[in-house]
Amino acid sequence: MGSQKVGAHRADAVRVIGLSRLPPSARRPDLIRAACRRAFKGEGRRLRGGLTVLFADRRRMLDLNKRFLGHDDDTDVIAFPYETEEEGAGDIVVSASMARRQARELGHSVLEEALTLVLHGALHILGYNDHAPPERRRMFKMQDRLLRELSL
Repeated sequence: MGSQKVGAHRADAVRVIGLSRLPPSARRPDLIRAACRRAFKGEGRRLRGGLTVLFADRRRMLDLNKRFLGHDDDTDVIAFPYETEEEGAGDIVVSASMARRQARELGHSVLEEALTLVLHGALHILGYNDHAPPERRRMFKMQDRLLRELSL
């Protein structure tokens, strides 16, 4: 969301917004913050600029995907690095409905899926991309390793 930041906050902070869109068992802001910090630590970088993790409804995700990425379809996570000199600043927007659906399809908890999507967004903030198969494999390998380290 670039210049339309969800909310400015102190450096090293991870704000979590919209948890009520997830089932109670997945409302774990402590683990969500830990996932973000672990992603940065895994890259040998400090989270300095602060992150906002927003769990959004489907309509908001469709709007953001179309407005900022030019895509006219549903998506599970969108990352917006802030245009600033602060390392690690940005917004991660996660589709609460996609997290629930994908968890059901993959046979794991909504919490695990939400954390996976948060990690995916954090890796995008760190500069990973998943456009080409080799980059996608590298990103997913890191994402899976970080998720295992959270010891759900």
